[in-house]
Amino acid sequence: MLLQSSVTGESYVKILRKRVLPTIQRMFPNGNYLFQDDNAPPHRSKIAKEYGTTNDLRTLSWPAQSPDLNPIENLWAVLKRSVHNKKTKPRNLNQLDRHVKSAWKAIPVSTLKKLIDSMPRRISAVIEAQGGATKY
Repeated sequence: MLLQSSVTGESYVKILRKRVLPTIQRMFPNGNYLFQDDNAPPHRSKIAKEYGTTNDLRTLSWPAQSPDLNPIENLWAVLKRSVHNKKTKPRNLNQLDRHVKSAWKAIPVSTLKKLIDSMPRRISAVIEAQGGATKY
């Protein structure tokens, strides 16, 4: 799914419908999950909230201005490095899309597991720092 402009409430709902919910249903058929996003305006738009409620999307409460502990941020960095280090640089949006998808598929499951397993340490660090900055 290639976005060609900024994310809006409408485009975010499209992502939820086409990608997120099918993945949640496949990965967590028993419904034992919490979905995490940040407080970006499209995530908190009226249309996105309504979609989440209608489709029983269970989200992790995430206060505004909180430390960003989401391990996806680390994956974005891995992805960015991988795309940047490609020998052939993308010359247009379609090539960039292919590079990003290829790099995403190449991330080892062990990297994902390591990041997920780091969540208790991340949360403890924020508690210890009383909400202040951490190494994460």
